[in-house]
Amino acid sequence: MRLSGVAHDVRELRYTPAGIPVLEFRLRHASVQEEAGGPRRVALDMPAIVFGALAQRLAQGTPEGRIVASGFLAPRSLRSTQLVLHAQDIAIHQDRIG
Repeated sequence: MRLSGVAHDVRELRYTPAGIPVLEFRLRHASVQEEAGGPRRVALDMPAIVFGALAQRLAQGTPEGRIVASGFLAPRSLRSTQLVLHAQDIAIHQDRIG
């Protein structure tokens, strides 16, 4: 899955019991998609999480402007139905979203 947007509500870097760096944030997305032959405005806030070296890199400074996060969706926990984007790659674009 790929989702573009702006990172916000970036939490402090933490570590799993195994010592793996973890960074949680929210990805604010807004776009216009085509559905049934017409435009549809889409706006959402997706919880996201990154692990390892990518988490450490992002923790050094919240990206300004748009990012494109690629990864997979998974439930927040075994007993949750809320989905979280597990970002495995993040491309940072310097253009700002107005």
